[in-house]
Amino acid sequence: MIKIAVMQPYAFPYFGYLQLMKAVDHFVFMDDVTFIKKSFMNRNKIISNGEEQLFTIPVRKISQNKKINEHYVGSGWSTKLIRSIKHSYQKSPYFEEYSVHLFPLIKELEDKKFSDACVLIFETIADILNIASKWHLSSSFGIEHLKAEQKIITICNELSADMYINPIGGLSLDFYTQDIFNPIQLRFIKRQDSLPSTSIIDLLFSVGAEELRNNIDKYELINK
Repeated sequence: MIKIAVMQPYAFPYFGYLQLMKAVDHFVFMDDVTFIKKSFMNRNKIISNGEEQLFTIPVRKISQNKKINEHYVGSGWSTKLIRSIKHSYQKSPYFEEYSVHLFPLIKELEDKKFSDACVLIFETIADILNIASKWHLSSSFGIEHLKAEQKIITICNELSADMYINPIGGLSLDFYTQDIFNPIQLRFIKRQDSLPSTSIIDLLFSVGAEELRNNIDKYELINK
């Protein structure tokens, strides 16, 4: 059975995003849709002095008139973010083990196309967490002219999907019905772990990759 998920690219996402990646055979970064301002695509949370702190990967001139793959990461910000992370996590149990992976990665993101930066993050995290899913960019399918909903169905057909898995939030959206997806099975992923919904940066430093690997398959696939 071939399982597929399609999501906008997120930088250093929360654990549920990574569970979705691990749950499928093909994960498609939808990079040819509008970039959503003030979303968690380029922002997330770490823990500093026991409290949640929002961090941002700066993106140049965010415009809802441009697609995600037309946006670029800014420059000159990585040193400050690394300094903030060091301050927050240098006494954490896994700081030394994962700072050698994450800090060079953060520096490498500057000036990259945002979608390419997110793919680079995914490849690094996938290697650490043993996520073997194949990844694709939706822009590679040549369907930029279609609406987002039509793109998902087309991608499923192109990749011969038997099942499409969506985040649990899709339960409230009219588009996600079994009638629309037939004969492809539609499922929603519901977390069963107890880890916080902070960035993977926080989770790697605070609980470590082994604990994350032990929890990444703790989810339920439910019907609408």
